Amino acid sequence: MKLFTRLAWKLALFTGLLILLTVLALSIPVYWLTRNTLEDQLADHLAANITLLSGAIDPGLISFIIQYPESQFLRDSLETSLKDVLQKYSAGTIYILDSENIILLSAGNKLNAMHSALIHKPEIEKARETGIGFAPLYQDESGSSFKSVYKLFEIDEYPGIIIGLDADAHFLKYTEQLRQRILIIGGSVLLISVIAVMILAQTLTQPLRHLTEFAKNIGRGRAEPPILQKRRDEIGFLGKTMEEMRQEIVKREKENKELIASVAHEIRNPLAGMQVNAELLLEATQNHKDLHTYSCAVTNEIANLSNIVDNFLAYARPIDATLESLSIRTLIDEIIDTLKRDFPNHQFTINGNEKALVHPNKIKHAFFNLLKNACESSNERDLIDVRITRNNDDISIAFQNRGEPIPSQIQSQIFEAFFSTKGSGVGLGLSIAKSVVEQHGGHIRLTHSDADGTEFVIDLPAG
Repeated sequence: MKLFTRLAWKLALFTGLLILLTVLALSIPVYWLTRNTLEDQLADHLAANITLLSGAIDPGLISFIIQYPESQFLRDSLETSLKDVLQKYSAGTIYILDSENIILLSAGNKLNAMHSALIHKPEIEKARETGIGFAPLYQDESGSSFKSVYKLFEIDEYPGIIIGLDADAHFLKYTEQLRQRILIIGGSVLLISVIAVMILAQTLTQPLRHLTEFAKNIGRGRAEPPILQKRRDEIGFLGKTMEEMRQEIVKREKENKELIASVAHEIRNPLAGMQVNAELLLEATQNHKDLHTYSCAVTNEIANLSNIVDNFLAYARPIDATLESLSIRTLIDEIIDTLKRDFPNHQFTINGNEKALVHPNKIKHAFFNLLKNACESSNERDLIDVRITRNNDDISIAFQNRGEPIPSQIQSQIFEAFFSTKGSGVGLGLSIAKSVVEQHGGHIRLTHSDADGTEFVIDLPAG
């Protein structure tokens, strides 16, 4: 059912979101804490290295290069010396900036030096103010990560000289691997959890499905509702309670039918005597026109009353004979021959032929009521179709007419006893059909009633 499918998906979605939030709440702090710790350790390492480096560079040489920028020999010599100490200080690039952030000297990747001097101006200014500044991690065009540190190089006559040191932060790639693994593990846990919840939801919604079907069958008056699996939880208690309710309903219905049958039987005996006397009175008044008219009226009303009593007995009296394996098509042909007397112009079609275990008179009464209703609700030009099919051990007989549909607001009441939309009806036609079919161990249902027509289906055990 769509209702329980939606419930299972809601449970899976809720659990998936809960697990996703849990994984994010646990993994993101771990990832950032690990990354920040490694980055802080790298910053401390760079601070120690640049302090040592600044102590190893002669301020006088830097002053000479600033004073005589055309001295290329000295510049090349210093850059060569800086290159020799690159690996010693675990650096990728060493460079010296003047007060206007112009590179005086650089060793290593000069392109990175220019890039760092350009994008890390705030950190360079901070180094001029506080003595040292750290830049956040950045990546070059190749995707390699770098961390930069800047230190004020004090020269009296040239203030604002900065030494910059870029270090390769390739080891931080392990934090990226950590993040990927967290995502993979989180996704795997999420997928497994959703699957597990869907399985768990099925174990929950399946009993609810049974309970819903059980309740519907009780409403339909099915003689043999599906048996729920025994459970020791709240669902099992609810199922047990519904089963007890069904048994009480069946018991009450049986008692009511017994009462109706008893009353109808008590009425039938005096009614038979009244019918005999009315017929005698009808014969005796043949020569008296007025009296004969009254006698005819009395006789007709007694006949109507007798028919009502017969309907009560058909509704309430249980099958008291052995069932026979009979041809459904033959029984329906006999009923159609009878209906032709009152509906001579209606057309019928019968498709299929199967045998079922039935009591002939009782089941013919049920078929008769359905076909009579079909004739009364349809025009003569509308075809009434009967289809007989076999489904494993059941025989399905579908009665379809194309007359006026049954209003949707009363479709749930049509099988109730004494419910009728006809002014002169007793309201037992479909109730009798339902009672007779259930006494045979089958069930009857209204499959649809709309612009395409109305269809009733009876399922009976196969013969």
